[in-house]
Amino acid sequence: MIDIHTHILPACDDGSPNVETSIVFIKKMIDAGVTSIVLTPHFIRNSYHNTSDIIESKFELLQKAVKAENIDIDLYTGPEVYLDIYSKDTIISENFTINNTKYVLVETNLTGFPNNLFEILYELVNNGLYPILAHPERYSNIINDPGSAEELIYKNIYFQVNAGSILGHYGKKIQKAAWFLIENGLVHFLASDCHCRNSEYSLPKAIDVIRKHIDDYTVRLLTEINPSKMLNNEKIEFFYLDKVEIKNRGFFSRFFK
Repeated sequence: MIDIHTHILPACDDGSPNVETSIVFIKKMIDAGVTSIVLTPHFIRNSYHNTSDIIESKFELLQKAVKAENIDIDLYTGPEVYLDIYSKDTIISENFTINNTKYVLVETNLTGFPNNLFEILYELVNNGLYPILAHPERYSNIINDPGSAEELIYKNIYFQVNAGSILGHYGKKIQKAAWFLIENGLVHFLASDCHCRNSEYSLPKAIDVIRKHIDDYTVRLLTEINPSKMLNNEKIEFFYLDKVEIKNRGFFSRFFK
């Protein structure tokens, strides 16, 4: 499987503090069946201001450590960009896409979408980029109205749900929203968003639960097929169910009336 959202690049954001911690987690991910990792440090202007030069230097440092440990893993970079009015220009000038493709991981305010979110996203799409919205299930707009997620996908935005959300690590409301999105075919990627803050690597457990309550194909689509297409700059279908019916249903919704 391929984990497309991690904060394992050392000493550049609120994720791994050093190379040693990064190596420990990479080994743990390999043991769980991960074959490729996308290193996605935060780019938050004037906060985690990780330019392409900084990311490249940290990446080279980590690559040397991986080689020294004889670790067999494919590593890629592409920061998680916090959206603002300058995002389009920054993404293009800094080449902030994942593995030099058209795909770019983005995030925004968890407590409420900015009024100009659609305009910012339109600028990215209009310039040939493929935005992947990180953890949509954690945004208050989607928590309060999960069906509104469909509107974003119709605007050519992909969705990446966190494994921890599936498992309830962020609370029941976020867990419910995550299951709603997956049950209705509104998710394109499942990833860990690993910050190396504890010993648990959540992706395998989330995969097991999804495989049990939905099917194996969904697991492969979200952790193998679509991530592989992304890394190869291939187009991914926005809607992959024959008919998307937005309604509360399925395994998880039974527990939240």
